[in-house]
Amino acid sequence: MYHSHLFKRLSISLIFLTVLFHINPKLSEAKAKNKIIPANDKDLDLYRSMGITYLCSTSAKGTDADFEKSLVVATNLFSTVMQQKHGGYIKEGKKKQQKIEPRALQNNIMFQLVGGALNYCPNNVPKAMEEEFKNSVKRIQESNKK
Repeated sequence: MYHSHLFKRLSISLIFLTVLFHINPKLSEAKAKNKIIPANDKDLDLYRSMGITYLCSTSAKGTDADFEKSLVVATNLFSTVMQQKHGGYIKEGKKKQQKIEPRALQNNIMFQLVGGALNYCPNNVPKAMEEEFKNSVKRIQESNKK
């Protein structure tokens, strides 16, 4: 019963976003008229914080499946905003803007959201996902030393 309630709540969010970003012709017109501006550090921090907040609040006192579903939804929301508002471009500091491919963007977002969840709501993160995250961090640190 709880799963059907959660599914309905997540479905409503996804339907709303789909309608908002893909069907609404006024947003498409506005997007076509506006120059795409790469996401800066401030934008990324905002989207990351929103994703972590969503992830922690929807997976509280849930099962591992609840966390994983919430992670997918939060990742897709973050990714959709990055694609729709910023065209997938990121500008960090004084570096040149770079376009991130959608799959790489989603993987990066998911990694960041899991890391944030481990900081803000560690009890919600499944142990297997926590171990996978820690192993990935070790691999990244080792490759940066080379």
